[in-house]
Amino acid sequence: MARMGRLWCIGSSDMSAKQRFDRRQWMLLSLLGIALIGNTVVTYYYFTIRVPGGNDSIPRYYGARAWLFEGLSPYSQAVGERGQIAIYGRLANDSGEDKAHFAYPFYAIFFYIPLAWLDWNWARAVGTVCTEAALAATALFSFRFNRWSPPAWLAAATLLWTLMFYHGARTIILWQFAAVSAVLIAGGLWAIHERRDVLAGITLALATAKPQMTFIIVPLIGLWSLSARRWRLAISLLGSMIVLCGLSFIFAPDWVAMMLRQIESYGSYTDIGSPINTLTRIVFPFLGQPVEWLLNLLLAGWLAWEWWQARLGEGKRFDWVVMLTLVITNLVALRTATTNYVMMTPTLVYLFARAANRWGGRAYIWIAAVEAVMFAGLWVLFAVTVKGRIEQWPMYLPLPLGLLAGLIACRPRSLA
Repeated sequence: MARMGRLWCIGSSDMSAKQRFDRRQWMLLSLLGIALIGNTVVTYYYFTIRVPGGNDSIPRYYGARAWLFEGLSPYSQAVGERGQIAIYGRLANDSGEDKAHFAYPFYAIFFYIPLAWLDWNWARAVGTVCTEAALAATALFSFRFNRWSPPAWLAAATLLWTLMFYHGARTIILWQFAAVSAVLIAGGLWAIHERRDVLAGITLALATAKPQMTFIIVPLIGLWSLSARRWRLAISLLGSMIVLCGLSFIFAPDWVAMMLRQIESYGSYTDIGSPINTLTRIVFPFLGQPVEWLLNLLLAGWLAWEWWQARLGEGKRFDWVVMLTLVITNLVALRTATTNYVMMTPTLVYLFARAANRWGGRAYIWIAAVEAVMFAGLWVLFAVTVKGRIEQWPMYLPLPLGLLAGLIACRPRSLA
């Protein structure tokens, strides 16, 4: 009887501890929900109805509304003209103004449908807050993927920095879908580390709604899952892509052709290409297109070789080559954007984690100093180079080239 009493007491203690833990979780979730709602209201009244912005989501927002309520193709000229009027108050001219094409895979529309019932200003307020949350979550997933636990003050500073440094702030102001794709990539990488392969496959497939950010990392993860015998990851990724593309063909049978046509015309109103293109066309124009192609080929070959070396495992080499892939994606993409650079947050955190592992607590001050220099340096560079409201080519170079140099410096020698 005494033994049974002790067991009952232990069981009761475990239950009460679990209940306290559950209550604590619910309290935190409730506080987070209240904070997000409050942030949305403040954003609406003090930002979206006063300050123009959110242009990068206008084509997707108007495309979602037109398809949902009128049955119009989001790729149609009529929908594009609505976006142009929303941006300029008139139709765009041919001097390089944004044509507001949908220009994404059709299934990107599913991310915007929940906002289609809201007017533009409220939709933008909700979208802006979601973008902020996505950037913060990208940083948190980066901490977990890299198994980095900085002190609370540095973690908080890094989260705040993620939102306020140039590339993050620009993503928020423009309401750029890059933040959603970035958090899905970072979440997928974390899920791979945690061996939550079904979740990883789903999140990485969803991230392909912005192909410019995933055209290298997702196929390579798919091939790696086969060589590493991560069958659930391979099946989940392939199955999710089949579902997304299948639904798109059901709702818009011509979506691939229409998307490619709009992507082809994108170059008519954008001038800045990849960082490699910028280096060979603007910084060192004597190099020309042949050297650009050669550099792209060398980077692609190098990346393929590194993935081949990491094809069987999940150790240091795998982590490093994934970080390298995120950087090279932004170096070689035919058309990139500085907002896409938020996908390299895991790479930056990877370098911070390596520094902390090597130098311990002494590295924390240096990490904070690096964040401060990057914050000030990028904003100053923007201020001295911007023409009107248009960022210029110097903004495309510092982050990817700096991260590439850091990765080369800390390339692991072991395959483990």
